[in-house]
Amino acid sequence: MEHKEFAEVYDVFMKHVDYNGWYKFLRNFMKKKGEVIDLGCGTGEFIYRFLKDDFSVTGIDLSEKMLEVADKKLQGKNLKNQNYKLIKENIINYESENEADYIICNFDTVNYLKGEKEFIKFIQKSEKNLKKDGLLIFDAVGEGIFEEIFENDIFLDEEEEYTSIWRHEQLSAKKHLVEIDLFIRQTKDDNLFRKYNDLQYKFIYDFAWIIETAQKNGFEVVDTASNPEFGESRIFFIFKKK
Repeated sequence: MEHKEFAEVYDVFMKHVDYNGWYKFLRNFMKKKGEVIDLGCGTGEFIYRFLKDDFSVTGIDLSEKMLEVADKKLQGKNLKNQNYKLIKENIINYESENEADYIICNFDTVNYLKGEKEFIKFIQKSEKNLKKDGLLIFDAVGEGIFEEIFENDIFLDEEEEYTSIWRHEQLSAKKHLVEIDLFIRQTKDDNLFRKYNDLQYKFIYDFAWIIETAQKNGFEVVDTASNPEFGESRIFFIFKKK
């Protein structure tokens, strides 16, 4: 979704996410400070936290509007550490000038790739962009995510700032469609809403295949982990470049 209005309301849309808990989970594997590439960085919530902890960060996102919001947010924090850059690029195409210590990719972003070919490219680019012994940390969801979120393939989310209606359809064995109608309140004092429609295609991978693919492309498995606070169907993968 490329609308500027959606980018500006994104943090409200994600306000129930425990960013601090998620960040703490990531830091369990990222003990040593270094260079981080945040793939699909959105509005920069993790960039902000890493900068506070004296990491240097490159944020990659396909949405220029998201990056604008992220930059405005980060500049408004008056951080002592300003060692970050934001780049508009597809996460499967980005090539870093310098190899990073860590690559992260959060919120099942890999499930929004078009399929296994793009996932392989994601793994290969990550391997290329990491230092030896560098870590790739990302999460993916399984089929159970749809039962967690939807009831009869419908999910309704009502907040003061917006209302969203989600509809789910399974298109094939591994491919799903989620259609979102988002109604954003224009001002706090009236009931005038602006409507946006977004179609999201979600590809579900076999978790064993993910591990096998990483091992075939220069990684070894450090850990796979789940945290019920972030969803029963979500698995975190921690891979190290050989």
